[in-house]
Amino acid sequence: MIILVVLIVLLSIGAVTMSKYIIEEFHSYYLNAKHFYFTSNRLKKDNPVYLVNNWSGVESFDISFDLLSEKNSLVYSDYDIPYQVTYVCPNDVTCTLDKPTGTIYESSLTHSDRVTLSITPNRNYIENERLVISIKAKSTAPYKEELNAQFEYVVGKQGITYEIEDEANRPYLLLKVTNAISHCTVTEAFGNRQIGDLIDINVYKTLSEADKAKCKGEDISISFNPNVTIIDTTDNILDKYTYQTTTISGIDYVSSLDFVVDPVSTAVIKFYKINPAIDYTYPITNSTSIITVSF
Repeated sequence: MIILVVLIVLLSIGAVTMSKYIIEEFHSYYLNAKHFYFTSNRLKKDNPVYLVNNWSGVESFDISFDLLSEKNSLVYSDYDIPYQVTYVCPNDVTCTLDKPTGTIYESSLTHSDRVTLSITPNRNYIENERLVISIKAKSTAPYKEELNAQFEYVVGKQGITYEIEDEANRPYLLLKVTNAISHCTVTEAFGNRQIGDLIDINVYKTLSEADKAKCKGEDISISFNPNVTIIDTTDNILDKYTYQTTTISGIDYVSSLDFVVDPVSTAVIKFYKINPAIDYTYPITNSTSIITVSF
């Protein structure tokens, strides 16, 4: 008797699951038959979870995603698709959405619209803390479709973290290196400070610019392939830091760079992409970085 009851319960659960699956598949089939496609490079129907380990817990960051009116690179919707975007953020961060509403126009060459959620911590998160952010996008006409994703940021040990901010069909990417260590190291004696002393960030902020220059943050080294990315030198970055070059077809290109990041701050370095169509976003879109960062 007990076995029969358990079997009935399992069959009932299976029937509900199967019914839901059939309804979702029929809905997708119906919309496809109408040439309606509402998709995204990161938001999906099955609400994927993107995990970012070793977040510093102090720096602000952006979550960007594309909303698309395409089934694939050859098949597109026959409609303009207006949409709404909502999010859920915890109270100890400030979230700002650049496009709560928008439209993917049928006449658009890219058949896409980019949305960015900017997140700023209102406090310093500590090691192993987890920040969870949920994002939902809904098409509002001519048919309704819903996409979701969850982004989880886990704070690693106090130290250095980095990310690559990019998007497809953009000519450049940004490497962001964050130093979450809350002190600098004295490299030249001044006042009552000796070489090797550690100065807390709150004291560091009160120093003169001359004395700040005598207290170093963290040494960072990056290396990259100039056949893939070329560093932007318009801000005289090569005059400020040490670099190495690689010769390609008789021309010297920068292939590595050594620099310093101040305590509790972020350095941003711009690179131009040889192939703008590729999205090099790390770590959310890609599990490996095209730029090697050492510290």
